[in-house]
Amino acid sequence: MRKPLILILILLVPSLAYLVLTTGKHNIKKLQYFGPKSLAANGKDTIYHTIPAFSLIDQDGKPFGDKDLNNKIYVANFFFTSCPTICPKMQTLMKKIQDTDDFKKLNDFKLVSFTVDPDNDTPEKLKEFSSLIKAEKNRWYFLTGNRDSIYDLAYKGFMVNAMEDKKADGGFLHSDIMLLIDKEKRVRGIYEGTSYKDVKRLIDEAKVLVAQYNSARKENMNPVR
Repeated sequence: MRKPLILILILLVPSLAYLVLTTGKHNIKKLQYFGPKSLAANGKDTIYHTIPAFSLIDQDGKPFGDKDLNNKIYVANFFFTSCPTICPKMQTLMKKIQDTDDFKKLNDFKLVSFTVDPDNDTPEKLKEFSSLIKAEKNRWYFLTGNRDSIYDLAYKGFMVNAMEDKKADGGFLHSDIMLLIDKEKRVRGIYEGTSYKDVKRLIDEAKVLVAQYNSARKENMNPVR
């Protein structure tokens, strides 16, 4: 009788822990904010770093910018289709995020991959690549455009490296980092994009972020009187 009870507890504890972390008014787990911050004019509120405005082109050849991600939670990374080193593993793990059941039906959860080789990675090339790895349309976007704009966005917005480097494998140097961005365009998580363990943490923390937005929406719909 003792063994079945122990087995049940082993199965239940992780689920209960997750519920405690992600539900109720007094969440234990809070995701931090990354990047520079400043004090608002009122002297009380904190202004956190946000992803700046950008205007690029997606794999379908359509304009795509920061406004298309308004009120969206998304995961971002930088890659290029001919990358011979870290990109295949990174994009495999990005697909793992895409295929996570908790995110499949969420219209406000997206994936965004920015190429660091826009001269080669045309919309047609990105479209072919997205089909090859079975990226889902309207859920995972592959963006190209002006090289300087992409590099500037990587460094100043997402706080990662992206540059041409003839000494690097494939001719480009870029970070393997994945970033979790909230609906207010603030960076809420930074993860090693080639680490299965770190990407699992990303998935768990994205679930926490989704749960916190859902909880806040329910509270707004049913205010305490």
